Amino acid sequence: MRSGQPPRRIRRSRVVPWMASGLLHAMVIAAGLVITWTVIQDESRPKPRPIISDFRSTAFLPVQTLPVPEAPAIDETPEIESPPEIMIPVLPELTEPTWANMDMSYGSSQSSSDTQAEFAGARVTNARSLVYVIDASGSMMTWLPMVLDALEQSLERLSPSQRFSVLFFQRDRSIPVPPERLVKASPANIDRVMKWSSRGANLIPGGGSNPMPALEQAFALEPDVIFLLSEGLDGTNGSTLEVDQLFQRLDTLNPIADPVNSTRWTRIQCIEIGADQENDDDGDSTMQRLGERYGGSDGWIRLGRKELAKQPAGAP
Repeated sequence: MRSGQPPRRIRRSRVVPWMASGLLHAMVIAAGLVITWTVIQDESRPKPRPIISDFRSTAFLPVQTLPVPEAPAIDETPEIESPPEIMIPVLPELTEPTWANMDMSYGSSQSSSDTQAEFAGARVTNARSLVYVIDASGSMMTWLPMVLDALEQSLERLSPSQRFSVLFFQRDRSIPVPPERLVKASPANIDRVMKWSSRGANLIPGGGSNPMPALEQAFALEPDVIFLLSEGLDGTNGSTLEVDQLFQRLDTLNPIADPVNSTRWTRIQCIEIGADQENDDDGDSTMQRLGERYGGSDGWIRLGRKELAKQPAGAP
């Protein structure tokens, strides 16, 4: 020990280097151990497999083969049923539509009993609407009660779907039975018409028998059929009715609707009454010519007193 230095200081200067050296060696040894342990752990793990990605190559999955069922045996010559025979109806020849054609088609869709009518021996079909034009001139004095009986029987045989109106004529005027229009053939309407016609104050036979005013009023109702009943037609004040003027006026009121068969809009069915001994030796009467012109070959009939009296009771 050198003189002059304290003993503790000398010892401390010697110990510090030794401690630093020992600590350094310990750290070196620890680092070596860590490295050695890491290497040992890395060598114990298996090496990873190399993976190569190729996005352009197609991946094929295993395909399971499915069984193919056998097709059933097909007869090479199967029996084929022939198709049913189709009958093609023959279409009727088309014609220009007219009022007459439409009227016939309407009548065919209904039963004949619903559109037929009969008055004093004259019978028509396809008559949905009718107007009775009856002579009430002085010459009808003895005939009118029987005519009214025939009128009542005719109205009662109409179908409720049919419509009718009644007009009387004398001198140069028409005598319409209220309500002066076409009405349904109901029991109430028929009863009302007959009560009015049978009342003496409403209908008194007299004067001449010019039918034109009543016919003009009848055509204004546009009926299918007009029943015209008279003992004979004459003009004003007993003068002879001008037949040519009568026909000219009727042609205007009732023109031809179908030129093919000369059918007119309204059919006029004429009923001429007279003495039982009358015959056709005197030639065609005005009523006959009128009926044949506007009602066809069967558009006119003639009845005597006995025949007219039998009509109401003998009609079906």
